[in-house]
Amino acid sequence: MKTIACVMMSILAFASISRAAVEGSDNASAYGPGTWTNGSGTGNAAFSAWSIVGNNASGGAGAFIGDPAAGSISGMSTTSFGLYANPNSSGATVDAGRTFVGALAVGQTFSFVWGINYDSGSDGAKGFHITSGGVNGTSLVNVNNGGNADLTLNGNNIGFGYGTTAMTWSFTLLDSTTLRVQANDRDGSGSLDQNVTIASAPDAFRFYAFQMQAPLGDPVSRDNAQPYFNDLQIVPEPSTMVMALLGALGVVAARRRRLV
Repeated sequence: MKTIACVMMSILAFASISRAAVEGSDNASAYGPGTWTNGSGTGNAAFSAWSIVGNNASGGAGAFIGDPAAGSISGMSTTSFGLYANPNSSGATVDAGRTFVGALAVGQTFSFVWGINYDSGSDGAKGFHITSGGVNGTSLVNVNNGGNADLTLNGNNIGFGYGTTAMTWSFTLLDSTTLRVQANDRDGSGSLDQNVTIASAPDAFRFYAFQMQAPLGDPVSRDNAQPYFNDLQIVPEPSTMVMALLGALGVVAARRRRLV
């Protein structure tokens, strides 16, 4: 009886979630050359339109659709989202973010693929924020690559080595204050699986790059420093989780009937 009660409580918890994130995906293959711009991506069920803000300063910055293999990155689609902001000390910056259609619910996962090669140079950086309160809201998770091969999560080195294999990053809301962060190492040697304490559920993300090492020129052939992103996903939808819990309840009830 205690087990059934626990399952019922879980079902009620899921059912009580309002505006849970809508399950869905987005991929750069749906965009044509030059079409990944501020306001693009409208009509996607799971994500709002892209917010892309660039500042050239004394250099150049922007977003493009390109092939990560041009930056010697492996394991990504030949059509991916790319960012550039160059060169060092130029003040060039670019941010590309989206809000979810509803914040993540307990049990839901947001994921994407991220590929990088060279570091960003002496005073540049690239990475992403997982946020609450919109694209420019509170940063819950920040993963950053700066002037060397290290990757940091909220300021702490995660121990990934240098490599050019694309990383799949996923963020699963375990409960109201715990976000599970997982990723594969870009050198193929290991992985990350860490829980982060949060104050509120994620409802947006922001990719960024600023004043990375590079000469000016065409962004796709600029150099190997620019980051690429792709394969955005939110899974599963809350109704799927509720059905799974109902199924579990049925199994428990059936076992109890057999024992009677």
